[in-house]
Amino acid sequence: MKSEFGDRDTLGTMLYNTHKEHGRSSPVQAGDLSNEISKSYNKALNETIEKHRDWADEYYIQVIPKKEMYAPTRTIYFRFFARKTEPLLEDDMDVWYINNKTGKSQLHWSLPHWSEMDMFLINKHKYDPKFIHWIEKYKEQEEARKASTQQ
Repeated sequence: MKSEFGDRDTLGTMLYNTHKEHGRSSPVQAGDLSNEISKSYNKALNETIEKHRDWADEYYIQVIPKKEMYAPTRTIYFRFFARKTEPLLEDDMDVWYINNKTGKSQLHWSLPHWSEMDMFLINKHKYDPKFIHWIEKYKEQEEARKASTQQ
C-alpha cells in the first residue's frame, strides 16, 4: 500500500516486506534473539544502577517489557524505572532490589504475563520454586483484590 503522505509505502507495508525478505534469507534463531535481548537487558540494568549510585542507599528497579505493536514479530525492549518504594506485584514485570552501600543487586521478583501463569503452575515441578512462589503470591493478591471490590 502507498502512504497518503508522499510517494512511499506505509509503515505496515515496509515492516511486512522487511520481515518477508528477512525470513527468506536467514531466519532469526530463538537462541540468538534471547542472547541479544539478555545483553541489552543487562547493559540497561547496569546503566540504571550506575546512574542512581548516589540517589539512595536502597531502592528498587522496575523493569517493564514493551512490545512493538507495529512489527510483525513484536520486537521486545525494556523500560527501567528506579523507585524508592517497593512496588506491588504486577504481571509481566521484573523488580530488582539494589543496595548501594553493600553493592548488592538481587532479583526481588519476576512475573510472566497473567495469561501464562496457569501454565507455569500446572507444570510447577519444572520451574524454580521461587518463581512459582511469586506467581502464587500474585494470584492470592489478585483474588483478595477482587474479593474486596465485590463487597
